[in-house]
Amino acid sequence: MSSHRQQALLDVPLEAAWELVATPTLYPTWWPRVIEVDGEKFEEGDEYVQVTRDPTGQVQTSFLIERREELREIRMSCQLTGAFAHWTLTAAQDGTFVDLEMGMQPQRFRDRVADITIGRTYFRKWSDESLDGLREAANDRVP
Repeated sequence: MSSHRQQALLDVPLEAAWELVATPTLYPTWWPRVIEVDGEKFEEGDEYVQVTRDPTGQVQTSFLIERREELREIRMSCQLTGAFAHWTLTAAQDGTFVDLEMGMQPQRFRDRVADITIGRTYFRKWSDESLDGLREAANDRVP
């Protein structure tokens, strides 16, 4: 299993960052590689469908919201590949401290091979892009 953890300080209120992180239907507007999200509810235990661009093209999969604590934490995982993202947000004076862990607990042989060969690099790059996207989108939402 590979994973990459990264932190960032955003100059936006916690509520602005949380709205983006906790609302999967907004992911295509800011989260790199996320193309489309379809779902009705996004609470702990709910599943939604997501189309993501990966090294092999586009893939449509189900994501499970494993953990969700309002204004604090959300963790979701792909039910096909085992990829996951775990976002933890904390108010930090006038801004938001973000701790992001992305990685994979591969279920299929081909995903284990991909994880072993490119997993760390892939999730490091995606984490960088994800935090940059969140920062930009959150800044655009705050007047």
